[in-house]
Amino acid sequence: MAHRNIQAWLPAFLWAGTLFFLSSQSSLPAIAPTVPNFDKVEHFSVYGLLGILVIDAVRRSSTLTLSRAALAAILITSVYGASDEFHQWFVPNRSCDVWDWTADTFGGILGVAVYAAYESRRSQKTSH
Repeated sequence: MAHRNIQAWLPAFLWAGTLFFLSSQSSLPAIAPTVPNFDKVEHFSVYGLLGILVIDAVRRSSTLTLSRAALAAILITSVYGASDEFHQWFVPNRSCDVWDWTADTFGGILGVAVYAAYESRRSQKTSH
């Protein structure tokens, strides 16, 4: 059972580790330097993927219903985003930004919602 749980969580942990590594860097190359606040799009996107990976891990490692797994995944993703912002407070040339955390949270919500909608639709098709 524990082996299955580790396998379920491995993609989410690896992605969270990647995000931690990136946020530990004093500077990152700008992807779209001429677009104001484009970093919010980046936060939204990478935490959207984290949300998908977390809800998948929750579903594969627990018996929670889809809606409860979705709530758990949103909470986990948002708390991780907040912890990552706090972590950046201690990284030279980085800052703790509530708007980045907001983008992280909304990205996570969208990722979880997309996953939940897909799973819900898939389970409806298999029950007919």
